[in-house]
Amino acid sequence: MKILAFDIGGSKIAYGLVNGRGLLASEITTLRTPQNSTAIAAVFEQAARQYKADGLAVATAGVVFNNKVLGKPNNLPTGYENLDFSALTGLPALIENDANAAAWSEYKIGALKNKQHAMILTLGTGVGCGLILNGALYYGKTGASGEVRYPFAGCDLAKAAQQNGLNESDCFKIYELARQGQLGAMHAYENWQKSLVTAIIEINQLLDIEAVALSGSLAKIVNYTHIETAVNARTYHNPLKILSAKCGAAAGLIGAALLFKEKNHG
Repeated sequence: MKILAFDIGGSKIAYGLVNGRGLLASEITTLRTPQNSTAIAAVFEQAARQYKADGLAVATAGVVFNNKVLGKPNNLPTGYENLDFSALTGLPALIENDANAAAWSEYKIGALKNKQHAMILTLGTGVGCGLILNGALYYGKTGASGEVRYPFAGCDLAKAAQQNGLNESDCFKIYELARQGQLGAMHAYENWQKSLVTAIIEINQLLDIEAVALSGSLAKIVNYTHIETAVNARTYHNPLKILSAKCGAAAGLIGAALLFKEKNHG
């Protein structure tokens, strides 16, 4: 089985073939997300001509429920939510929220394998959250579970740097300056990590989970040992593991493809 899998975000679209075991079966094509829904539709049509596949799996920004994007995602153009991916490609389709898809890939073949109660946080310009509870994705009543305005996105680190007198908005540069001992950058980075610690503690108190996997570009600048120690120092009966996600940039593609395979072929 080969599944044409897409990962659609506000800044880029990635797509390629994934087999039924979650392994890439082609190179991944990456392009900037078009500014209108008609151009996004054309990308799907082109991909369907390019690859012979048994099905379509889409990991997308925005709230997804019952295989449908509910309302326009903030970072995608008007009309995107009305696109019929199956009609565009001629393939049976599964649509999933990108953070949920990434969580599923980590649960099936990545850092969260065999963890029945876990979470993934995708750290980037924004923050995505996917929840695994009792060995299944948790959606809530409308698919919006985990869709919170978390205070440790990239924009929050940049804002903290500016508040500490640093004229820099690039998170990786802020991190490097912190490592070099620049005081403003150090305070900004420390406060950013404290926000992450506090959020994980509160989520764990609510859901009682085993592990949190961190993914996304800004997961590269997290001090995992510090975060885990700080979380568990304030977590008395249910300590957890802070893990680095293993599936990388392809996590959304892989997770969506695995969900397609399971829901259509068992």
